[in-house]
Amino acid sequence: MTSPEQPELVIRRASRGDLDLVLTADDLFSYPPTAEWTRDFLDNGSNLLLLALQDEVPVGMLVAVETGYLGASPDLFVYGIRVSEPLRGRGIAHRLVDKALGIAEEAGCRRLWGSMHHDQELGADSPLSPPETTTGSTTFVIPIP
Repeated sequence: MTSPEQPELVIRRASRGDLDLVLTADDLFSYPPTAEWTRDFLDNGSNLLLLALQDEVPVGMLVAVETGYLGASPDLFVYGIRVSEPLRGRGIAHRLVDKALGIAEEAGCRRLWGSMHHDQELGADSPLSPPETTTGSTTFVIPIP
């Protein structure tokens, strides 16, 4: 017996036109987003909200901001990555990070970094893997050439 094909996963940057879509994804955020916060966040060009969509339903997200000081090239700081529990372990977080890397490179950022909490070991091929295998909190830094 063959299993039905999985719907295609689309990863894209959220825009102000996605307000209602973001508000339906409250289970992906530590605190449910409000319309006011979402509008303010999406209106700031140095903020990044990526959505992983399956059949136009949010199943993952990455939230990041550009940071910089005194004219130095900015960094892209990731302060949230979350994937719906039933879909974890399928590489969705990695795809979100890959998309963020591309956006950071286009913006002239010198690195993408952040801290994440994970409850399972990250694979050796993960761009977020620390030198030693651990669970818990991991700080990751990905230089951009």
